[in-house]
Amino acid sequence: MKVEKITFKDQILAIVVRNGSTNQELEWPTPPDFPLQLGIHERKKGSFLIPHNHIPFDVLKNLQVQEFIYLEKGKLKFFLYHEKKEVETVILNAKEMILLNCGHSVEFLEDSKIVEIKQGPYRGNDMEKEYF
Repeated sequence: MKVEKITFKDQILAIVVRNGSTNQELEWPTPPDFPLQLGIHERKKGSFLIPHNHIPFDVLKNLQVQEFIYLEKGKLKFFLYHEKKEVETVILNAKEMILLNCGHSVEFLEDSKIVEIKQGPYRGNDMEKEYF
């Protein structure tokens, strides 16, 4: 996979993962302080990860809300915002993904199917989004 980091004023606005292949078994393109950690595995047949659980965090406060989008089919245009001002656009094609770490809007350029992951629990639309 080819990883692109979209930055503005030393802040990572988004991490885009383009369709393709890499020679690495595991890549972590996110910084350690991101609330969502993105790992990309390309493992050979027969590889095995030892059974495990993840230890829960004691307290989580004031974390940046992030969203992960995998575009199964279609084409999207993301508008990225910093301090409520548009600073960048990104086109996402089928089989590509993006981890958003900023304000954004999305234009569907084709009929599309996406998979989205973000932190929960869902607090209701009034508590989830600030529109600008």
